[in-house]
Amino acid sequence: MATSADFLSQVTLFRDLDNDALSTLAPLLTQKSFPAGSIIFRELDDSDALYIVEQGSVVVSKHVQDDVDVVLTRFRPGDFFGEMGLFDTAPRSATANVDVNSVLWRLDRSVFHDIFSHHPEIAAKVCYRLVNIFIERLRATNEQTREAIRWGLEATGYSPGGSHTLFGRRST
Repeated sequence: MATSADFLSQVTLFRDLDNDALSTLAPLLTQKSFPAGSIIFRELDDSDALYIVEQGSVVVSKHVQDDVDVVLTRFRPGDFFGEMGLFDTAPRSATANVDVNSVLWRLDRSVFHDIFSHHPEIAAKVCYRLVNIFIERLRATNEQTREAIRWGLEATGYSPGGSHTLFGRRST
């Protein structure tokens, strides 16, 4: 049977950690099972932890208006989400729902801060990986935004011959 350190070694966030670091980190996380349909957190809830999917899948959605929500992404085994909760106390920016029965690992903000104090080499490696993943996610979000704007312009009959410009490009 695989240990928690074995599982964590497969998570991109921890791929720079050696076995000793993973063995130090593993007991600091808490594991919990969630049945399908569970809500892990709702948009605007307090933000205080990161979650890692060991089994199952989690859907993250954003409220648009009234009863309309849009699915932002789906997380599967080895993926993590909620990382903003490690760094600030702003409310959650989206809702996380369990799609199918799932097992998640939770890293609390307070524990993360303790890692900085007691295991700075582990914290540095995790933060480096987080920055790389933030960059990837920001690029994907930028592309989604571009596509949404392009679709909106097409849907409203935008004509590329318009006279408004912004940063040297046509704008409405």
